[in-house]
Amino acid sequence: MLIGHLAGLQLTELWSLRDDTFVHFDCAPSAPPCPVVLDTRWGELRLDTPGPAVREALRRMRTGPVSLRNVVADFPESGRAAPGQALSTEASELLAVLDRIRHVVVRTLAVGSVPLLSVVPLSSQAGFAPQPLSPRRPARLSRFTVLRYARGALCLESPLSHHRAELLRPEASVLLARLCGTPVNAAAVPEEWGPAALPDAVVDTALSYLAAAGLAVLAETGGGPGAPPRFGEDHDPALLAWSPDDLLLHSRSRLGRHDGDVGATFEHAARLPAEPVVKPSHGTRRTLPLPRPEPDGAGRDGTAFSTVLERGPSLPVGAGELTRDQIGSLLYQAARVRSVFAPGRGAPEGYLHSERPYSSLGDTYALELYLLFPPERKNVWPAPGAYHYDPAAHALEKMDEVPEALAELAVLAQAEGQLADPPELLITITARFGRASGRFSGIAYASVLKDVGALQQTLSLVATALGLGSCALAIGDADAAARALGLDWRTESSVGEFLIGAPVPAGTAAEPGTA
Repeated sequence: MLIGHLAGLQLTELWSLRDDTFVHFDCAPSAPPCPVVLDTRWGELRLDTPGPAVREALRRMRTGPVSLRNVVADFPESGRAAPGQALSTEASELLAVLDRIRHVVVRTLAVGSVPLLSVVPLSSQAGFAPQPLSPRRPARLSRFTVLRYARGALCLESPLSHHRAELLRPEASVLLARLCGTPVNAAAVPEEWGPAALPDAVVDTALSYLAAAGLAVLAETGGGPGAPPRFGEDHDPALLAWSPDDLLLHSRSRLGRHDGDVGATFEHAARLPAEPVVKPSHGTRRTLPLPRPEPDGAGRDGTAFSTVLERGPSLPVGAGELTRDQIGSLLYQAARVRSVFAPGRGAPEGYLHSERPYSSLGDTYALELYLLFPPERKNVWPAPGAYHYDPAAHALEKMDEVPEALAELAVLAQAEGQLADPPELLITITARFGRASGRFSGIAYASVLKDVGALQQTLSLVATALGLGSCALAIGDADAAARALGLDWRTESSVGEFLIGAPVPAGTAAEPGTA
């Protein structure tokens, strides 16, 4: 049955909580106001004295999409009061609470009792405030938005968005055809084609949902004959260097902009056998044994290097003090610029290469190092905060960091590194994406990830040679790093993390492969 046949039914905006959000009431619903705790994937949210209307709304929202007008009669379903509208105390309180917990609130558009479209927040930074769209203003899907099947529905996602849109009915696919870069009213179905699959009011509201979620974009200019509409993302310098594939890969392989599982989840363990640690030999092919050098026979400085390798990938990270000389030696031997030179034929004028201790595909060296020293550390030098390493001058540049975001990074690193205390030194590795995409097509982001591995291996070897503990971390929060360092994550974002500290004292048990 087409929703178009239900044009007489009311357009309804429904509210609910994310499926992984749980509401705990510290007393019975009929009792006086008492705290309510929301247990979310991003931590607990505590409401100390919510009124009865708020408590009832949260109870209903936990069960699925509901109309909040059934709780508070004058509640504005759109989430915003009309100009000049005076709201009741209950409606005002409920709006304030919903704004505070907006990153766990799911918005659903329905016709009658039929849900059509849901917008789901994906991160703690999500905020959703749909506004009416001008019918003459062109709109289109963002070039970064992708459509895929997941969770039993067609889903729209974008690395630029903190939301996912779920198309819950086949008729909702009509919306995608309306987002083709023409004015909303110009994209309407011609009358001679018969009744539209969706009423205009539904289409207009649904498009405003997608625009508010950052999945659709609005033109800066309306365009006209011979002058196509101008969309900001097509001219944003921070986005021009990105392909949609690379930006999606980056955002989905880091925390902060999605709600997918990350880390050692062993997702396919129940369906597929584990891969062997070493690829089995074919058995029938000729094998050429290679000589095994003696520990002392690797050539100049071979003994020292082989000793470093035989100690293991790294020494466990302890809680002792790091010295200025140790930090300087680590950076000098692992990441300094040794020389700068012109790459030769094929490179544009002004595109220079450098030579450093670790390898980089095409000598792009798009990586930057930021040293984060939490205030709880034992070091005397330098002062707590964030520092950028200048590899040409071999110097540290103090950053104007955001302490709250810096603390987020330290807590995550401590947990990921399995440390008993905050890390003495967290090195956040970022990439200047334009440096890589300026040289490579199609493999720019892949080259960045390979360079990160080369740098982390070099840091590990140098740290071991210096007698320092080290640990490469598997997970980092790109959004928290951008906030901490004041970076535009679209042009420079964290792509790796590395812990440095004094080694764990001899005789202290340490599990292999952990900090």
